[in-house]
Formats: sequence, structure tokens, C-alpha cells
Amino acid sequence: MKEMSSLHQFFSEIACHFQCYNIGRRIGSVDQQAFVDFENTEVAWEMPFLQHAWFALVFWKDEAGQNKAQNHRKIPEHHVWFLKLPLDEQAKLNLAARDDFLRRLFEALGDYISHPKESDATEITNKLQSLENAMKDNPYGFQPKPEQLANFHAIVHKQLSLPASSYYQNTQNYLLGQNGYNEWDALGFQGFADIASRLDESGVNNASKINEQLVIEAIPHLPIEPFQVLASCLENQIISKPVTQAIYNYLTNGLKNNDSPAHSAQLCIASIRASSQSTDQPLQVQLLSIILEPKLKADIEVLATLSGRNWPLISHPEITPLFLEALATVETEHQGAFKAILSDLMFIPGMRGTILQAFRSPERSQRLAQAIGSFFNSL
Repeated sequence: MKEMSSLHQFFSEIACHFQCYNIGRRIGSVDQQAFVDFENTEVAWEMPFLQHAWFALVFWKDEAGQNKAQNHRKIPEHHVWFLKLPLDEQAKLNLAARDDFLRRLFEALGDYISHPKESDATEITNKLQSLENAMKDNPYGFQPKPEQLANFHAIVHKQLSLPASSYYQNTQNYLLGQNGYNEWDALGFQGFADIASRLDESGVNNASKINEQLVIEAIPHLPIEPFQVLASCLENQIISKPVTQAIYNYLTNGLKNNDSPAHSAQLCIASIRASSQSTDQPLQVQLLSIILEPKLKADIEVLATLSGRNWPLISHPEITPLFLEALATVETEHQGAFKAILSDLMFIPGMRGTILQAFRSPERSQRLAQAIGSFFNSL
């Protein structure tokens, strides 16, 4: 058996193409070279979650006579692994865990590693399928939540030029308001994920409008439940200023017209998720400033969503103090929340320095100072 030192080398040896997708804080493709550099421990994992790298590897067998570009346009049959590998204190790959995973792969594939060309296509396909199934019992494998799977499939199908799901057209019809915006019960989550991943495509029943325009026009009319579903799909996409503006207006109007704490929290969480990859940072800052206003009661779920989905904006000088003060406020009701959320945040490359600098601010409140003191004592 040939010794292998990386997943990249493994796929090369068994003549498979592969594409990595982040499945942690957000879902999206990972640049091939970035993944190789990560495996070589040259760079940290960009979006660690719970001190692990959570990702999917989509792979397919190379076909003789086709070049790589052709394979990307037409994949004969692809397979998926969902992996979580532990990271070290610098958010770089834990090589011992990676090597243990490779060892398990060798044991699962048997002689195919040593004699890949001696197996016919059917046998190779069967072995790869068996390997995909074996991941269910692998300690490094995990099963994504249904919401994550829907978004993952939508993104992969879009990038690989595969068709959207059967839920796609019905969701477009809903966004057009054909049967009213309260008729959302029968819609599938997958349809919203398909819409979000294809914002640049034209609607099936209204070719003059792209999906982005359908979303912009529909958002003001959506009940909170479908807005929450749409938000959990938009969080994985880069969205424009007009979409962000529609989300901002939905949030502000919702907070003005409903004073229920539970409803306010739902609005805030969905708005954070939907706008997390906006191209309009000033509008994002305005949106988060409203959510973190002291007059709006701090909510632990809202703050956890902000740190989990929109952590880059926490580094903004206007947002950092508001976030930390709100986090110190909820600590009185949720003991340990301050430490848990900040420990996770500070593990993300580039976040530690921002938070430590904010800790030293002379303008911090007494409550925040006490929370910071308890945080360091607990370490």
C-alpha cells in the first residue's frame, strides 16, 4: 500500500476530482489551493466552529478522454463526505487526526489503493459508494442538519450546472404572490435554498425578472416564518445593497409594529442571518446597531447568531462595544455565555486581537469590566 500524506494526494492517486465546501458557520466552496495549503498546515481554517473544520468533499471519478473542465460541466456520478477534523490552538489542521482518517480510508478501500487500474468501472463505483456509506460510522464524519443539506445541495447543483429541485418553481410562484403570501405551508425548504443559490437567474414564470428581484419585491409581504427560511438560505450567499435594504426595512418595520420580545428576537436573528454576506457594510452596521441598541433587550440567541453568522462585523469599531456590552448583560441570566461565545469567537483567525483591544477600552461599563474579569479568571 502506497503511503499517502494528504487527502489531496489520496484523490489524485485514485484518479478522482474533488471540490471542498465549508459546512461550518456558512456553506460555500473552498478554493482548491486554499484547501491544499490548509492540509499542509500553511494556513489556518478560515471559519472554525467549535474548534473543528467542518466541510464536505464532493468527488467524482475521472473519465478517460475528458479534460478537467469537461468533468466540471458534466459529472458522471459524484459522492460526498461530510467531515469534521479537529484544529490546533492556531486553528490549523490537527495532523494526527487527519492521518488517522487516511488510515481508515486505506483500510476501507483495501487493494484498490495499491492497484487502482486493475479494477473495472463498476467495481470502482461500488467501492466509492461503499466508502461514502462507511462515513456514516466514521468518527470524523457527521450528518448535517436538514437545513444545511438543503443549502448544500442547492449550492453544489448551481456550481456544477445541475438542475434545481422540483420545489424551485413552486417557490418562485410563491414569491410572485400568485396565491397570496400566507400560503407557504406546502413549500419545501429546498425551494428557498434553490432561489437563494440562483439569485442571478431568471424566474421560470416571469423571465423579465431575475430571482433577486423576486426576493426584493416579496420580502415586505412575507410572514415571519417564510422570512426565517429565506434568511437561513441567503446567509450562504453574497447579497447586493437592494436585497440588504429590503431586509433592513423588514427589520425596522417589524420592530416598530410588534413589541413581543419573542417576535423581536425572531426578527433580529433572521435579519442577521439574511444580511451576513451583504456587499453594503455601512447598511449592515446600521442594521446591527439597531439590533444591539440597549433599549432592545439583549437576547442570548440573537447574540449567539451574530457571533456564529456575522462575526466579521463584530470587528467593526461601532459594533464591538455594543456586542460586548450586550453579551455582559445576558451573562446575569445565562451564566457562562460570555465565556462560551467569546472563546469561540477568539478561535477565529483575526478575532482575538480585536476583542482583547476592546477589553482595554476605558469607556467599558462596570458590568462589562466585571464580565471581563470573570472571563480571565475562568481561564
